[in-house]
Amino acid sequence: MNKLFKAVFIITAFAGLTRLIGFLFRIYLSRTLGAEGLGVYQIAISVYMVLETFVASGLPLVVSKLTSKYEVQKNKKAQGGAASAALITGLIAACVLVGLVYGLQSLIGGLFTDERCLSILLTLLPAIVFASVYAVLRGYLWGQKKFFLVSITELFEQIVRVSVCIVLIALVYSSFDGAIAAGVSLVISSCLSAMLVIALFFYTGGRFKKPKGEFKNVLKSAVPVTGVRIAGSILMPLIAIIMPKRLMAAGFSSTQALTQFGVAIGMTFPLLYLPSTLTGSLATALIPDLSSDLARKDYKEIAKKIESSLKFAIFTAFLVIPVYMGLGEAIGIFLFNNAVSGQYLMYASWIMLPIAINNIASSILNALNMEVKGFINYILGAVLLVLCIFFLPNYIGILSLVWGMGSCMTLAAILNIRMIRKTVTVKIKIIKPIVILSLISVPCIFLARWSLGMFSAVFPLIINLIVSGGITVLMFCLLSSVFKVVDFTSLFVSFSKKKQGAAS
Repeated sequence: MNKLFKAVFIITAFAGLTRLIGFLFRIYLSRTLGAEGLGVYQIAISVYMVLETFVASGLPLVVSKLTSKYEVQKNKKAQGGAASAALITGLIAACVLVGLVYGLQSLIGGLFTDERCLSILLTLLPAIVFASVYAVLRGYLWGQKKFFLVSITELFEQIVRVSVCIVLIALVYSSFDGAIAAGVSLVISSCLSAMLVIALFFYTGGRFKKPKGEFKNVLKSAVPVTGVRIAGSILMPLIAIIMPKRLMAAGFSSTQALTQFGVAIGMTFPLLYLPSTLTGSLATALIPDLSSDLARKDYKEIAKKIESSLKFAIFTAFLVIPVYMGLGEAIGIFLFNNAVSGQYLMYASWIMLPIAINNIASSILNALNMEVKGFINYILGAVLLVLCIFFLPNYIGILSLVWGMGSCMTLAAILNIRMIRKTVTVKIKIIKPIVILSLISVPCIFLARWSLGMFSAVFPLIINLIVSGGITVLMFCLLSSVFKVVDFTSLFVSFSKKKQGAAS
């Protein structure tokens, strides 16, 4: 477990910095493009993400699992063969996808509510080819548990993308064309990241071997995983197409519909995924770790890691929920100069709990070779999401997306936990901690609002948010310790002993 959480610390440190840069970049885009422009860009990028899923979802996960498995078996030849088979498969799939989209662009363009989306999508297409190379070789490093190098490549890609986009907007593009600049920057950063990960592959001793015999292993695992991810990815552009149209049917103009969608997806929802920096880091480290344990048939260790990881995810989500519920509107004003985005954040903050649980639970199912069952659970949840965004806009407008996403994630989380319990026969006791943490959150929310109002006449908004947010988090941790939800003293003693042991 110590190695696992050491890996989590490394991934979290880099992921936090990477996401911070990406989040600041999103703020920059929202202010540069405006809510409507951001909404149009989000629609195009959501379609691109579906296409990228074909080459950058199942393959890296499978390469990671096979690399971990062959590492335990000390089979370097099989590792190289798996990497070669995955790379060839990814490149062929990428080229076919790019060709299809260019050939069918008139048909695809008719699906968008705004014709400008197609121009952005066509700009993004070359990045799919580079992403296929990056994803496979990153999966190899992931399976080797080279988490530092994996994190470096992600940070590098983000820095290049943001830098290039800002330069292009400042020197070449203006107004709405800034969305094209964002697309060009993604292509350039994908190209350079692919070159970097190729160099790291050879630097760490990776070698391409004849893929004979490994195509079957790769495809057998990658096809169902990719199918799962594609189905999940299709949901986002489906929402991007349906949601504005349903808002327009409810009486909103085209501009109002795109603006509300841009605020919700481009400003509010990214904040909901900030806590997943920690849970995502744990999920990243967990897959190769559980794959190694599975190869060794160490089921006791698997059960231990599953329960501790889920409890960690739950606490991480609740650590932020009171802050968002209490300070949401002020956060929206500070970050985006948009109070509405902050109001959406207050309404949607509870979704972070099922998101965090799903982040870990789906990774556990992937590591246990149960991707298809996890996919079925997700589809059942997605049905609720589609029903909400189709029928509720007449009553609650864009908030139908909030309730739809929350319903989807909640149902999927319940079904995934149930599946894990049956498979590993581990008792996952999470209901009681969730209830206690929910009750603890109530006074913390009121404390956050009281602190914000109390210090508004004393501090500028940014200082007020930091102070009020800090007080809220400290109170939450204190109450969690008092009610024995989390034993911080035990954790401190554990770290102290580890330091003493290292010193001796």
